[in-house]
Amino acid sequence: MALARFASLPLLLLIPSLPALAYESDVHFGLTYWLATQAGFNHQQSHDIARGNELTDTGLLDAKHAIIWQLCIKRQEDASKLTRYLHFRAQQPPPALPPARPVDSAEVFAQGQINSVLAEADHGPQAHLLKLGQALHGWQDAYAHHGVSDHHAPCPEQWVWTHALDRGGALSHQADRTYVYPFDCREAARSSYGYLRRYRQSMNLPTAAKDWSTLEPQVFAFCQLRTRTAKYQWLESHNVPQARAIVGNTSLSDGEQRFSGAPAIDLRPVPAALASTQRAVPDYERQATGWRLDAEPDALLQSTLGSLAIESSPQARQWANAFLQTWLTSPAQRLPQALAPFFAGRPLTFEDQPIDRLLRLRMTDRGLADDPEFLPDRFLGDAQGFVTADADTWRSLLVPPRAQETPVLVGNYQGDGIILIAVLRSAPNAVLILKARSVEQGYAIEGLVVQVFH
Repeated sequence: MALARFASLPLLLLIPSLPALAYESDVHFGLTYWLATQAGFNHQQSHDIARGNELTDTGLLDAKHAIIWQLCIKRQEDASKLTRYLHFRAQQPPPALPPARPVDSAEVFAQGQINSVLAEADHGPQAHLLKLGQALHGWQDAYAHHGVSDHHAPCPEQWVWTHALDRGGALSHQADRTYVYPFDCREAARSSYGYLRRYRQSMNLPTAAKDWSTLEPQVFAFCQLRTRTAKYQWLESHNVPQARAIVGNTSLSDGEQRFSGAPAIDLRPVPAALASTQRAVPDYERQATGWRLDAEPDALLQSTLGSLAIESSPQARQWANAFLQTWLTSPAQRLPQALAPFFAGRPLTFEDQPIDRLLRLRMTDRGLADDPEFLPDRFLGDAQGFVTADADTWRSLLVPPRAQETPVLVGNYQGDGIILIAVLRSAPNAVLILKARSVEQGYAIEGLVVQVFH
């Protein structure tokens, strides 16, 4: 998990968005599904392995608010341990300074969960295939996260996890995109395929596993693809179902095709048939029916959620809702004027960083939204360039925090200030973290961070 410092300046300081913290759905679901089919698993079995992998990210989508609050605001150690177990396979557990706990796929802990799953008997049941997928997720992330974590306040240095310093650090988006480190992507796929072949040895599968040498050129081509369109075409040509949904849940640029409005990945136990039309699926965070984490991370998650005590006044929640509604319903071209009252009346333009970042969060092309060289106001005349709601639907654009009745998490912070944490469904790996201070008219924003987290 990577977080940047809140501003302590009297006016807003906004810093660049932070990195996604792992490979994305193109690897965790799409490539994993295809590798499973090549190893001889049938469609249902491959789906179960892939969804166990993917749910290690998206199954916790509505818990991101709590994890960030507990780790970076309340500095709870269990939230750091949970992040280590699922995504940052460092041999040394927290608390420890980052140089003492580098992530390395060669370390025993990185391989521990996958080896434990392989050693267990009875590999056939669906629950065990899900467990295999979860183990593969942490293993694959050991390649994306290789190295020593960067550090940014307010997250405590002894517990925070970020992209490695030698991969651009906490402010870089390099590590999770396969084309930046294609050789690591290929090795993650090769080793994952080896584990899949070992797993099937105790199963009576009618289809033989293919030799890795026949798959390697196709995998390496996949790892070098740079856009959603290119990844979509690869997945489609390799008979991976839900290709549009998979690439729609990545931070890559669209490329030639548009992926605005791409459906959520169907992660239910029984998926749509391979050749059928994508059907409507439940809310993103409610697709994990019957799925549980392995025992250790599940206990850490329950500890994180169970100790979640967040207080805020009705006035704070009312102000937060007014800000969110204005942000999500205002036409993009009018955003500076519409949001000025929430910044103590400060005049804003598209050149101001707060507007730039809030506008980027609403962009439908996630890759361009993350590109600092691309100016989002170039999309102002594009009706499909930004997600926009109305007064009746704006709440539906947000992922509600787990066990909360509000569309976002709002909590008291340092006396009369508040923290707001929000996740958009259209950008599920990005988290808006906003700090506001009490003023005569209510609250005024004084710090805002956009963190991409999974």
